[in-house]
Amino acid sequence: MFSSRIILFILIILLLLNCYCQGQNEIRNAVKTKTNRKINEGKQDARYVKDKTRETIDRTDAKINRKQKSARRKMHAIKNIINS
Repeated sequence: MFSSRIILFILIILLLLNCYCQGQNEIRNAVKTKTNRKINEGKQDARYVKDKTRETIDRTDAKINRKQKSARRKMHAIKNIINS
């Protein structure tokens, strides 16, 4: 009789510990998920800013290339006029 009470008591304690550990694990997973979500949002923001900056740089490069081509054409035209 006495040993069955001890075994029952130990089983109840183990069950409570198991429930407690599962709860802690769920809390840990929720915190990890939230942290990962915030990190991913930050990465997306960084990618957005990087893409916007890249677009600006590309447009600037294209504008510089157009101006250089235009200047080369003008220099070539002037050279042709001088040589003729």
